[in-house]
Amino acid sequence: MMNITHALFIIDSIAPKIHLWSGSYDAPLVPINGQPLLDRLVNLCFENGIKDIIISESTRGGVPDRFFTQYCTTTLSHRNETYCDLSDKIMDYEGDILLIFGPPFFNGDVLHRIDANSGLRGSAWRPDAPTGIYRLSADVVRDLLLETDGAASDLPHQTLSKLALGLSRLEISIPDDERNAGSELLDIRDGVDVSIAEFRYDKENLPRRLETSVGGYWRKPFAEHMLLCNTRFPPKAFYERLATRLEGVLTCYPSQQIDIASIVGAMTSQQPNSIAVGNGVTDLIQALYSTLNPAIVIPTPTFAGFQTPLDSDRKTSFVLSPPYFDLDVRAFFDFAIATDADTAIVVNPNNPTGRLVDYADMAWLTEALGSCGRRLIVDESFIDFPAEGRLNSVEKLVLSHDNLIVVKSLGKVFGLGGIRLGYLMSGNTDLVTAVRRKLPLWNINGIAEYILFLLPEFAEELEDSLRALREDREHFIQELRTVPGLDVVPSQTNFILCRLPENSVSAAELKHHLILFESVLVRECGYQAMSDADRYIRLTVRSRAENEELARVLRRTLGRLIALAPK
Repeated sequence: MMNITHALFIIDSIAPKIHLWSGSYDAPLVPINGQPLLDRLVNLCFENGIKDIIISESTRGGVPDRFFTQYCTTTLSHRNETYCDLSDKIMDYEGDILLIFGPPFFNGDVLHRIDANSGLRGSAWRPDAPTGIYRLSADVVRDLLLETDGAASDLPHQTLSKLALGLSRLEISIPDDERNAGSELLDIRDGVDVSIAEFRYDKENLPRRLETSVGGYWRKPFAEHMLLCNTRFPPKAFYERLATRLEGVLTCYPSQQIDIASIVGAMTSQQPNSIAVGNGVTDLIQALYSTLNPAIVIPTPTFAGFQTPLDSDRKTSFVLSPPYFDLDVRAFFDFAIATDADTAIVVNPNNPTGRLVDYADMAWLTEALGSCGRRLIVDESFIDFPAEGRLNSVEKLVLSHDNLIVVKSLGKVFGLGGIRLGYLMSGNTDLVTAVRRKLPLWNINGIAEYILFLLPEFAEELEDSLRALREDREHFIQELRTVPGLDVVPSQTNFILCRLPENSVSAAELKHHLILFESVLVRECGYQAMSDADRYIRLTVRSRAENEELARVLRRTLGRLIALAPK
């Protein structure tokens, strides 16, 4: 551990207690996977060669005495030392000293990346937190102690409190090349922070846990480029308005389907009786399939949600051709008619390719399939992202074509995946009524209902967000094209499909490496029905800074993995 032998923990003992279902805890004692946090941090110091440890409180009360006696004799607390002994001990230190203020949660490898007179402060989760790890020279520490009125305080905790205040004001350098360095340091203040820490602690099982539990990334510390929501919307003012109604929204039952459909009807300029509203598109797919029991034909690669609910004999893939996987609607029509399928499905724009089929082609396909007695389901969840995407929507054809069913996720375009809101639209009102019967009586929660009323207030901000996202997408595409060997599929949505170099690892192996060593999460496409599926990854367009950082990570990671691969 870079020849550091001294560490000083400064405990904020008046911090609020952390309340879990297992009990209430002072922050240093909160259990992380069964081990008290401070136990874990002290053990990390021991494992990294630090044997002289002082554990001190910045104010009175709080942490039980057991922490100050259970370790080896070189561990010291101000509670069993006179003021002079403690002060003299620190003043006599030589070399660098590790000061840990908080205490924070971190992994041991972080300690090896902190250079002299530098450190980590705060976190990506709470940037204004005082929590920090500092590697300071003994001279700097002595200067901080001498700043406390010539070290004239009567009690140790007063001097240490002032030392902590000095640390919070100290200019600490953060290495420029540390990716997302702040996220490596977690200030634990509530049960959510404990959940985050426990997730990070279980590093060996991270890939499995992430694959079996998609979502909840607000409490999983990853740079996430996987979920497909508009990252530029809503603005802060939206959440402020939402907060004004939360009490009423959360204490009352939400409205039922007929009322929610009326609001969506006003939003889409369609009759409410042609609309069923679901808890996301997957909710509607299940209800629709339960009603129709369809045999489908679907272009692949595409959204797996239309395929996974069906047995293999009820689905047929029309495999699209690389490099861009564009859909030839006439070839698809001929293929569909040659099968036993009664329902064709098109995701437009397609996921994961990001490619758009224009209105004329979709209108032709709707008419052609209808003339042969076949249904067409069109998923338009990403139709807002192309510059003229809405002009290509077939919703305007619904009332005149009973064979056409349109589904759309609202969470994606509005950047609100957590509200789980989508709708199904069809001119066949008997079908809509049957689908509604398959849905729970209260399938839309109160927050989602209120948001439908709130969104019109932010229509201009939504358009601004889409314009900004399109600019960021084009910039991201150019950045990704600087990654050697990476083939980029030009996208019209808020995500980008990329083919890995031939001499690199598979997409699954790359994802595993990014999770463990870069705290980055991407979608690998090995599950898709397509040629060379294990060579493809899909990346969400986020902020320009996040996109540029991911491109840097991919350049560095793929370069290293290709160099290590057997020749």
